[in-house]
Amino acid sequence: MLFSLTTAQQHLSITSIWGPEQTEVDSLCYNSSDAGKNSAFFCIIGSQADGHEYAREAIKNGASMIVGSNKPFLEKLTAHYPSVTFLHVADSKIAMAEFSIFFHNFVHHSLKTIGVTGTNGKTTVTAYTRTLLNRLNVPTGIMGTAGMWDHQSKLTFKQTTPTTPEAPDLHAIFERIYQNGAKAVSLEATSIAIEQQRLHGIMFDVGIHTNLSPEHLDFHETMDHYKQSKLKLFLQSKQAVVNLDDEGMADDILAVFKGPLLTYSIEKKADIYAEQIVPDETGTSLTIVTQHNRYDIHVPVFGSYNISNLLASFCACMHLGMEEEHIIAQLPFIEGPEGRFQVIDHYPRYKIILDYAHTPDALELVIEAAKKLKHRRLILMLTGIGLRDPLKRPKMAKAAEGKADAFVVSVDHPGFVDREKVADDVVSGFSDPHAPNVYKEPLREHAIHRSLSLSEEGDLVLITGLGFGGYQHVNGEQVPYDELQVIQDFFDKEKAQNIVSS
Repeated sequence: MLFSLTTAQQHLSITSIWGPEQTEVDSLCYNSSDAGKNSAFFCIIGSQADGHEYAREAIKNGASMIVGSNKPFLEKLTAHYPSVTFLHVADSKIAMAEFSIFFHNFVHHSLKTIGVTGTNGKTTVTAYTRTLLNRLNVPTGIMGTAGMWDHQSKLTFKQTTPTTPEAPDLHAIFERIYQNGAKAVSLEATSIAIEQQRLHGIMFDVGIHTNLSPEHLDFHETMDHYKQSKLKLFLQSKQAVVNLDDEGMADDILAVFKGPLLTYSIEKKADIYAEQIVPDETGTSLTIVTQHNRYDIHVPVFGSYNISNLLASFCACMHLGMEEEHIIAQLPFIEGPEGRFQVIDHYPRYKIILDYAHTPDALELVIEAAKKLKHRRLILMLTGIGLRDPLKRPKMAKAAEGKADAFVVSVDHPGFVDREKVADDVVSGFSDPHAPNVYKEPLREHAIHRSLSLSEEGDLVLITGLGFGGYQHVNGEQVPYDELQVIQDFFDKEKAQNIVSS
């Protein structure tokens, strides 16, 4: 597109301009290796590198515009590249978000937007919301840890962040989802994404709060900073959904949010709450109480925490104008994301559950839910994460101790950290790290196979951690990884061994 700065300045926070005031811009990027002909390159100052140092490389690769916050550097550079447009801005991250919105013609205004924040439950809430709205004839996509989806299928998209995309990617996905026919999008709004201004400029139709517990302290350093980052979502939301059961930040939202608000609970009386929650082998029976009625239903959902997530999605749909009777009618057809209390039941003799639990409180909740299902012994696989706060690793073992019959400890996304070190950190959280029922398998594939090999008739194997997403971060690379294939490999190997032995 022909980028006219005369027009653009009405929407962008530009303080100085050098070079052509009209230039062709066909793409936006923040990695110089992604720059091509007529790219706009944003010089982002991060914790590891300063994007200004890569401006020359971006120009060499074809960038027609450079946007940065280092004015002396840009002034010096413009003398060497008179055909390139240089823009000085106060904050490159905010500028990148503003440019992304402008470049994609404010397409998010054409979508109903639902932002979900919280330590746990974000992915499940976005998936539940998508299911409900799709069934209520509001075609809805999702963005987050489970990938990018329109209302019909998963989109092919290279994720450069684990959950919430950077602004150029975010608005490109908005446009793609909209062009595919969606009318709404439900996305995970992480604290880091909020703090890094990836969501700047978006006024969400609904902001949803799930819960708050210690996480990402390697980035935020303090729980207060973590909470304050999440609270910012509700400064850019028209309507709010708040979990009254969460002691972490529910009261803070209620104190600051002034717009239309719905509360939900599985422990207290709220605008929408659940009672008489009874799990069984196929899901959960419960009563949902609204301000107008009571509904007795059965849903294919396991765990009280997922009932809470279901209520959050219920509230979001109500905020978007859906009739509560119509929402209730669709709840028995709710679908969660893969890897969130996913029951694998097509292997005779084996009962397997996969769950993304990667924080101590999430692990406790999923164990509690799993133990309500019929089983003889519980074999639990738990992990430490190389890319996350190392202080959290032993807490995973402490959260699980005494709640399973056998423990297999492994590693997710080791990054540049030694797998043995990560696994040892987790194991150190057990009161007896050398107990005979504690097994250490630093490679996730080996840990899954060990867990399954420990299982006997009637046992339940609970495999937790960041197994879904299609890759593992290893030494700076995204190494392809398929959790379901790893499980299938175990049974293929077992079958081959049986044939040989017979």
